[in-house]
Amino acid sequence: MTARNHTIVIPAYEPDDRMIALLQELNEKSAARLIVVNDGSSKESDSVFRKAEDYARILTHDKNYGKGKAIKTALNFIQKDGEEGGIVLADADGQHVAEDILLLLDKIFENKSALLLGIRNFTGKLPLRSRIGNQFTKVTFRLISGKGLKDTQTGLRAFHTSLIPVLLSVPGDRYEYETNVLFQCVEEGVEIVEVPIQTIYLDGNASSHFRIIQDSIRIYRNMFRFASSSLISFCLDYILYGIVLSVTTLQGIPSAEIVSNITARVVSASMNFYLNKRFVFRHQGGLFQTGFRYAILALSLLCVNTVILVWLVEEKGFHGMTAKAMVELFLFFLSFLLQKRMVFKKKH
Repeated sequence: MTARNHTIVIPAYEPDDRMIALLQELNEKSAARLIVVNDGSSKESDSVFRKAEDYARILTHDKNYGKGKAIKTALNFIQKDGEEGGIVLADADGQHVAEDILLLLDKIFENKSALLLGIRNFTGKLPLRSRIGNQFTKVTFRLISGKGLKDTQTGLRAFHTSLIPVLLSVPGDRYEYETNVLFQCVEEGVEIVEVPIQTIYLDGNASSHFRIIQDSIRIYRNMFRFASSSLISFCLDYILYGIVLSVTTLQGIPSAEIVSNITARVVSASMNFYLNKRFVFRHQGGLFQTGFRYAILALSLLCVNTVILVWLVEEKGFHGMTAKAMVELFLFFLSFLLQKRMVFKKKH
């Protein structure tokens, strides 16, 4: 297998001469094929892409579809060739140097079934939005997927062509695509290998086209949907709990907290199952089988919920409504993780 079977892909939107300098260096140091995807850049960038044609094959979008779409365009192009080889994805804004790109390219064949990530070392002086974004994404990814990664936002990634079908099946056309790739690799058991690289932020990362609010919503839309579903179910659960607790307490019924909690949870869990199946995870599995798994999980969480609730009220002296809110918040992320991985798990 020759180096010409290797491909370096650079999605580009409004690039500058830093991309040309990178292409020149890669062309000098490697025989790998270079592909640049012009993701609907403006006419002002035409001169940059004309220069890039001296070093790379240019694929062009008629408008700006997003980084994920640009990557898929390149992967479809490579797949049609039918050649086996290594692929590296790199950014066009100067954050990835040729040395690190070629490092990942060399490591692909140490594990052809793995996804390689160029991991940055987040120490020293970093742009505030990058530091906050990386920490938030890292923590959230671990809570949702159950896997810890040092850098979930790196754009420098490498893999063998055998992984192209997996990557093309990942949903998303913009920045959420890169995070979705990581989630899907975890779900499908694809090993993720972390390779240390240099950390470079130019001009406070001003060249990044990442839109903090819009793209963060895209990346974590399932979490936001789940939070909305959980909030609706929690409000229903909380209101019913308060009503039943008042009635049972006035009637002098023993174990009023337990009776109230179970009654409210049965109703709210039914609502939560419907919302999560149809709108959050959009699961296509059978109603009976999925409902059975959800019922087992809901029953288990109810037991945990009730034990902690009673402990907080009877042993620690918290008011019933206060204790209820504390327990629900504690179990929120656990419930999301278990539902995603056990109840509404997708079949590939």
